[in-house]
Amino acid sequence: MKRKRISHAIFCLLIGAVSAGCMSEEEERAAAQAKKFAENYFNLHFEEAYETCTPDSRKWIAFRASNITERDLEAVRNATEEAYVSSVSCELTSDSTALARCTVHEALTADSLEQREGRILEKAEYTIPLVKQGRRWRVRMEGPLRNAR
Repeated sequence: MKRKRISHAIFCLLIGAVSAGCMSEEEERAAAQAKKFAENYFNLHFEEAYETCTPDSRKWIAFRASNITERDLEAVRNATEEAYVSSVSCELTSDSTALARCTVHEALTADSLEQREGRILEKAEYTIPLVKQGRRWRVRMEGPLRNAR
């Protein structure tokens, strides 16, 4: 009998641990939007990235686009693969705001502002803020995206 209780307790703990790691439907929707944005943004598809953002985020995308140099473009062209997002975790901070943490691979780093040669980062972490407008989640950029390290 005691062994059965212990097995049941372990089973319940495992189920609880698995459930705690799952995202809610809203978190999944926000995470999907963050991933779509990040893949477009880091592959320099700025018009597509803008479609997933709030209107006031456009200035930050335009800022990023205007700081892309020829050396940056050369680094992107010479990369072995496009930028991609390997994982996204999302946390609702309220019923209408969320923060997504994205692991991005093979992305151009924003060194142009520091007058360095463009280079591709093997892996970087970015925190992407989102806001819910109506039924849709949108990225709300409040400045240039920075590696969260």
